[in-house]
Amino acid sequence: MTIITPPPVPMVEDSTAQEVRATVRSLLDARCTPAFRLEFVAGGEDFDNALWSALSRDLGLAGLLIPEDLGGAGASARESAAVVVELGRALAPVPYLSSAVVATTALVHCARNGSSAAADVVARLADGAIAALAVPATQSFGDGAEPTVRATNTGEETVVLTGTVKQVIGTADSLALVVPARRGDDLVLALVTADTPKVRATRRTNVDSTRPTRDLGLDEVSGTVIATGVEAGDAVATALETGAALLASEQVGICEWALAQATEYLTVRHQFGRPIGSYQTLRHRAAHLWIDINHARAAAIYAASTLADAVADHTIAAVLAQTYCGATALRVVEETIQMHGGIGFTWDHPLHLYLKRAFADTVVFGDAEVHKSTLARLIGLAEPTPNPVHV
Repeated sequence: MTIITPPPVPMVEDSTAQEVRATVRSLLDARCTPAFRLEFVAGGEDFDNALWSALSRDLGLAGLLIPEDLGGAGASARESAAVVVELGRALAPVPYLSSAVVATTALVHCARNGSSAAADVVARLADGAIAALAVPATQSFGDGAEPTVRATNTGEETVVLTGTVKQVIGTADSLALVVPARRGDDLVLALVTADTPKVRATRRTNVDSTRPTRDLGLDEVSGTVIATGVEAGDAVATALETGAALLASEQVGICEWALAQATEYLTVRHQFGRPIGSYQTLRHRAAHLWIDINHARAAAIYAASTLADAVADHTIAAVLAQTYCGATALRVVEETIQMHGGIGFTWDHPLHLYLKRAFADTVVFGDAEVHKSTLARLIGLAEPTPNPVHV
C-alpha cells in the first residue's frame, strides 16, 4: 500500500508575502501615522480616498484576488493576508477587507459561473472601484442567516428589491452593492448600483469608529441577478469565509502594533531610576504576549494558505484562526493599555482606537460562539450548549 502524504501547508510568510508587507508598511508609515488616525476619526469620514487610491491603483492591491483573465493580478489569499496585516497594524481607513476581499470574492465566484454583469464590475474593482456585500457585519459563513431583502421578478435577469440590511461594512463611495435576497423559495444574488436614489445608506454610531457601518434601505430598487439558488449561497458563504480568514491577519497586525508600542514605552518610561521594562512582572507579561501573538500569526497564515492552496480543511482553518486571533487581539490590546499606565487611557493616545477595533472584530463575520458551533458541525461533534444561568 502506498501512502501519499499531502504537502505541508505553510505557517510562515513566504518571500513574496514579506515583500508585499514591506511595500505596504512603507506607504502606511508615511501616510497613516498615529496623529493622522486620530485626526481622521474625528473628521467623521468613512474612508481616506487618497490613501485608497495609492493602495488600490498605484500599488495595484485592489486586484490581488482577481484572476488575470478578469483583469486582476491573479494572486492569492496569502498575498492579500500580508496586505491586511499591515492595514490592521495601521488601522488604515480604506475598504480593502470589505471591497477587495469580501465583495470581490463573491463577484469573482459569480463571474466564474457565467455572469457577465459580475465580470464587468470585477474589472472595475481591479482599477480601484469599491463594492460591498450587503449583509450584516456580524453575519458568519456558517450561520445560514436568512436574507432580509425580498425580490420580485421584473424580467429574466432583473428583480425589484425591497428591504433593510443593518450594519453593512464598506458601503460609502461604492460603485455597486451585492445583495442577497429571497425570491419566493429561491435565493438570489443581485447587483445594485449604489448611487440610485432608492438606496438609503444611514451611518450608524458604533463602538469602533475606524470601521463605519451603515443601514441600507432598499425601496423597490432594480437589480441585476448574478446568481441563484445554491450558486448564490455558495458565493456569499465563500466571500464571508474568505473575509473571516483574512480578518485574522488584521487582528495579528493589531497585536503587533500594540506590543511594539508597549515594548517601546517599557524602555523609555523610568520609575525609581530604572526603565519599567526591567521589572520582572512587566517583562514576563510582554514575553507571554509575544508568544500568544506568534501563535496567532501561525493560525492566520495557515488559514490564508489553505485558501490559497485550496486545501480541503480551509473552512476549519478559518474558524480556528478567527476564534483564536479575535480573543488574542482583544487580550493583547487590553494588556498593553495596562502597561502604559495612565497615558494608555487618554483620548490623545491611539491605543483606544485599537481597543475598539479589537473589540468590534470579535463579532465581525460571526462571534466565537457561532464559530465554535460551525466547527462542531464540521468535525461531527455535538454543538456546545450554553450553561444555564440560575437566578
